[in-house]
Parts: sequence; structure tokens; C-alpha cells
Amino acid sequence: MFYDSFSNRKRNRLGSFLVEKTFESLAKIAASYAPVKILEIGIGKAVFYEKLKQKIPLMEYTGIEAGDALYKEAKDKGINAIKCFIPPFPQELEKGSFDLIAMSHILEHFKDYKEVLEVLSGINALLKPKGKLLLFYPCARDYGIDFFDCDYSHSYITTQNRVKDLLSDSDFKIIKRASYRSCFKSFNLFFYLISKAVSFCAFLNIKTRNTFKKNLLTIAEKA
Repeated sequence: MFYDSFSNRKRNRLGSFLVEKTFESLAKIAASYAPVKILEIGIGKAVFYEKLKQKIPLMEYTGIEAGDALYKEAKDKGINAIKCFIPPFPQELEKGSFDLIAMSHILEHFKDYKEVLEVLSGINALLKPKGKLLLFYPCARDYGIDFFDCDYSHSYITTQNRVKDLLSDSDFKIIKRASYRSCFKSFNLFFYLISKAVSFCAFLNIKTRNTFKKNLLTIAEKA
């Protein structure tokens, strides 16, 4: 079934630690905007959900998940989850009601810029005035061919400049940008060199080789 390969993926102890720390950082940033009603598109393994719950105990969370196994995992954890692909957005989501909408490693899964613009238009409609959109996505310039090789459903090429223009054309104003290598925002040159060195280690699997590739954070406000 769709994306069972992600659900069944095994992480070693270091990989799990780095993922936890990355989402902990993102949740801290999200919480700084004091959102109450939150929509996450792509629940995945629910790591971001768990970190948000720690930072915002009284949040009203809804998650969208397309993968069968991942959706079942979310429901088993008691998460308010909706199973569907977007676009379109499910009708039960009230327009103009969300303080924050988050997508982590989802943008690159849409088929083309037209579909991305349709999704961003739908997100804009769901957000309250001055509501926030949190996007976290791989930098295709840094990933190179691994951008496609690491995930068969990666279709739309994501870079900081492309996302900037997409948001501008969707009535969003960018208020924060950052780059990560794994969970690290500092010492980018050091981790860049590590990333390049690891890329030459052909005996490592692709997930390990991509550990320190650059991922980008963009936070935008509904204009």
C-alpha cells in the first residue's frame, strides 16, 4: 500500500535521536507563535505531533495522512487524523479557523507547480488572518540526484527561491527562514563537509548518506 515503505522503515538509535531533535526545534519555533488550532499535513510517524503536544499542551490538533499504515498508527495513538490525499482539502476543515498549518517534507511530493499553488491557495483559505504556514523541505540543490533517489514519490523540486516565489504568488509573506543539516542550524560549513564526505561512502545506504544534507525551513504569514 502507498508509503508502507516509510512506515516500515527502521532507524538506528542515532537516526532516531537526530529526527527527534529536529522536530523538537521545529516545535519550539511553532510554539513561539502561540497557536491553538493546528493542522499538520502529513502526520508521518507523528514525531512532530508529539513535540508540539509537549510545547503546546492545550493545542487543538488535526492531522492529514494519506498512507494507510501511517494513518492507522496515528489513530491508534489517539490522534485526530483524516485519511486523504490533497488537493482538494476535506470539507470538514473549517475555513479561516487555523492558527498554524505545518508541512514537513510534503511539498516535494506534489506533482507540479500547479498542484502546489492549488494546495497553497487551500491553505490560505483555511488559515485565520495573520495565520502561519510552516514549511520544512529538502534543498534539491544540495541533495542532487539523491533528491529523487531517496523517495520514489518526490516529484516537485524544492529550493528556497522556488518556495519564495510560490508563497508570494499565493498571498503569503515570509517572516522566517533557516537551514538545517540534520538537527543542526549552526556550524553549517562543518556539517556541509561531513555531508560531502559521507556522500562518497558508497557502502552506506542512501538514508545514511543523506543524514547531513540541507533541509530548509520557511515560515510565512497569511497576507
